[in-house]
Amino acid sequence: MNYYLFTIQYDGTDFCGWAKQTKQRTIQGEVETAISQVTRNAQFRVVGASKTDAGVHAVDQKAWVELEFSPNLPGFLNGLNSALPVGIKITKIEPIKPEFRVRNCQQKTYHYQINLDTPNVFENRYYLQPKFKFDQNKLNEALQLFVGTHDFFNFSGLKEFELAAINSIRIIDSIRLKEEQKKLIIEFKAKGFIRYQIRMIVGAALAYAAGKTSLNKIIATLKRTHEKLPFLANPEGLTLFAIEY
Repeated sequence: MNYYLFTIQYDGTDFCGWAKQTKQRTIQGEVETAISQVTRNAQFRVVGASKTDAGVHAVDQKAWVELEFSPNLPGFLNGLNSALPVGIKITKIEPIKPEFRVRNCQQKTYHYQINLDTPNVFENRYYLQPKFKFDQNKLNEALQLFVGTHDFFNFSGLKEFELAAINSIRIIDSIRLKEEQKKLIIEFKAKGFIRYQIRMIVGAALAYAAGKTSLNKIIATLKRTHEKLPFLANPEGLTLFAIEY
């Protein structure tokens, strides 16, 4: 067998996330369909580094691919991109060792982007377009509560029965807020994230910054002395920006 690391970019708007699902268009499903078309029924396997949610984008998704043959990489890359639908592009294919583990990365970087300018139809797919005013200082104040080691169960899409298999205690290395050309970017860095974690954090922080909840309630929710909050930021603002090994 031969092993390769794919770097993939995608606009997640028209897809139901990364992971392959029955009767749903997903990024993994489209990549596997393209490989099937190009390799003509050769055996292969695809494992993604990050299971992005429906509507979430990626600049630097990684995928481990096992192939039973060794392709001509430039021709293989061109063939796959010709077979992929609009919105998905493989930017790089590189050989890797059999023992490489695509999910064992050093750090992932996600960007959550908010448009502070007049809504633009050519950007609506990639930014949250807030319909309310909020205080950026309060937004940052709330976001910093989540830096470090915490039990993020209440800021995730996990159910109680999933805790036997998924650890909800995670470490967020940093959360930075920066403004560029009337676009607010919230940068998250961590080894890994749980389903909906970033969107629920952003949703709660924005709610506090807009006067819709209190800081004490967010703290209590993080400590699991309060039930989950009803805030979930829209998926279009979230992009997997980088994965480092």
